[in-house]
Amino acid sequence: MSDIESSLHSSIISDADIESVHSDKAVAWRQERQKNKNCHNDIGLQREPTQVTNRSRGNSIASSGQFGKIYSLQSLQRPRTTATNVSGLSRVTTIRRALTEKISYLRDAVNDDNQQTWDEEAKVENILKSNFTLGDAMQLNNYYDEYSNQDQQVNDPETGMSINNIISNISKLAERQQNNDDSTTLTNKSESIEKDVFSSTHSSTNMDMTRAQSNVTMKTHQSLIEKVFTNKETGETDLPPDGGYGWVSTLCTFLVIFSTWGCNSGFGVFLSFYLNNHTFKHAGKYDYPLIAGFTVAMGPLFSPFSMILMRLIGLRQTMWVGIMMLLAGFLMASYAVSLWELYLTQGFLVGSCYAFTTIPATTVIPGWFLKKRAVAMGISFIGTGAGGMTYGLAAGKMIHDNHGTRKCLRVFTLTCSVVTAFSAVLIRPYKKEHPIGLRSWKKIKNEFKMMFDLKVLSKPVVLLVGIWYIFALFGYTLMVLTLSAYVIARGYTERDGASVLAILNGCQAVGRPIIGFIGDKVGRINITSVLTLILVIFMYAFWIPAYTFVQLIFFAICTGSVIGVANVMSGVLTADVVPPEEFLAAWAFVNYVGSPFLLVCDVIAQALEKRHDKNPYLHTQIFSGGCFACSFALLAFLREVSVKKVVTQRQELTLQRLNSIQNGLEEVTIEEQELLEKRREKYETLLGPSWSHYFGRMFYPIKV
Repeated sequence: MSDIESSLHSSIISDADIESVHSDKAVAWRQERQKNKNCHNDIGLQREPTQVTNRSRGNSIASSGQFGKIYSLQSLQRPRTTATNVSGLSRVTTIRRALTEKISYLRDAVNDDNQQTWDEEAKVENILKSNFTLGDAMQLNNYYDEYSNQDQQVNDPETGMSINNIISNISKLAERQQNNDDSTTLTNKSESIEKDVFSSTHSSTNMDMTRAQSNVTMKTHQSLIEKVFTNKETGETDLPPDGGYGWVSTLCTFLVIFSTWGCNSGFGVFLSFYLNNHTFKHAGKYDYPLIAGFTVAMGPLFSPFSMILMRLIGLRQTMWVGIMMLLAGFLMASYAVSLWELYLTQGFLVGSCYAFTTIPATTVIPGWFLKKRAVAMGISFIGTGAGGMTYGLAAGKMIHDNHGTRKCLRVFTLTCSVVTAFSAVLIRPYKKEHPIGLRSWKKIKNEFKMMFDLKVLSKPVVLLVGIWYIFALFGYTLMVLTLSAYVIARGYTERDGASVLAILNGCQAVGRPIIGFIGDKVGRINITSVLTLILVIFMYAFWIPAYTFVQLIFFAICTGSVIGVANVMSGVLTADVVPPEEFLAAWAFVNYVGSPFLLVCDVIAQALEKRHDKNPYLHTQIFSGGCFACSFALLAFLREVSVKKVVTQRQELTLQRLNSIQNGLEEVTIEEQELLEKRREKYETLLGPSWSHYFGRMFYPIKV
């Protein structure tokens, strides 16, 4: 081989050499390339000779067949992986750009929907809809009863028919007129009936008929805020003053809850004493938890009956019935010598009194407040946690010092009865009450029909709320009633157990109003879902491994801040899924449907206890966390229903506006029309039928 061929051999590489080079590591590649460069420099190759000898070199190589394609060293100075790297970088950039666009689109869509929500909530009518409570439902029911009674009292002098029946006949004739060819005859008949109804010869009857016709029009066309806040005596809309004596009534409601449900929150101290000291002979570990079941289950069960009784005899009279039950329950429980007596007194009577005292008191606040309602309701909710902390610590101290519960029960008799009676005297509704009395069995029957209207069961969303509330209360009751006994099972004293339970209830006092306030800002279902998921994490990741007293205290602080979310949100979530006219029946169903399950809640907790294990309440902890997990899953389905309802309403409104613009009935700017088109496309995408669209609605991050 000549010198020129040797020099070309050092600067030309075949395909086989390329494959070997690419298979080496990066370091070896750099070393080989540097070696070739040095060789090239030593020979002193010039660009022109290389170009000249390439022809002869190519002929000799082609004839020898030693190499395939011929590559110059310059073409190999940049490895082949460069193209691959560039391709990978471009792919990453494309994905990043697509994700950025998706996130930007989602952010704009969410901001647009939230802005629409805020604009809707700024209206007074929607303020009432978004904060509709039990007191508003009672006022709405009174409104319908008032005008229906006026209509029933007015009859046609010739036919003796009520105005409602006559107007119903007119409506039927109008419907037949649309489907009948002989429209003239039907029109004459309709006009004749109207003339007979509204043109009587007696002037007094004419006035009554005109008033009845006006009542029908009012019931049909009046807004919700007019129906709820119309003064029966003046006939004018009287909005709540958002202050004044309402703050006194709010304080009274706080004291009532403080001495009823707050006192019951400390029942875990009694339960741990009963279980550890065998207070009554022949009583097993399943007998005492049943008392706790009575105290928890009787309140929701008798809540609808409390509302009916308040409609019949009035607010204060109903509260006095509850106070008498509270007094008798605690007092007779202090003298109980057998287990069945404790069931009847501390279980049934004390548990039932909560419905007849707390429910009437909570209906007063909505009459006094509209814009400041969240603040007032939050103050009243503090009573549960504050009462649980106060009565829990007091019960632990008295039971420990007196080695029994009798003195503690008598002290509770005095304090709870006096505080509740004081509140019943001072509390006052904004509007004058009009009880229907006990004389008319027909009216009483109508009250029961209205409260226990089973038509609400035909709505799956009401069943969904009811089942969610069962799981949420189940997990809440298991945790609250078991915590004190769990502390004792860890080797601590009864006073330590009472202290941890008191800390939990104290944090409820702080957490409940904050939950309500945040719910109004970010959406009730949103905050309920998030806090329920946090409770699932706390049950499994915090409660189970909590051994030391410090860990138990921190668990009580963290859990107590969020554990009352279901109690705070049950009423408003029910109001969000049903029309105002159906709220009472739906609310009653949500309360009484879970009572049988709550009755045996703590019995299940004791059945899951493994007394000789290192952690005897491990299965109870797992079961409690499972209840919250099921509650979270149900809330996810409920949120999809709520989002779909909101999106459907806004889609209809958007399409109506677009049709008006196309028909020339509305003039808008180009920006507004583009915004409406974007909304139309967005809502069509969200309301798609596939599973991906379903889960998209479920987790669509807007305020609902």
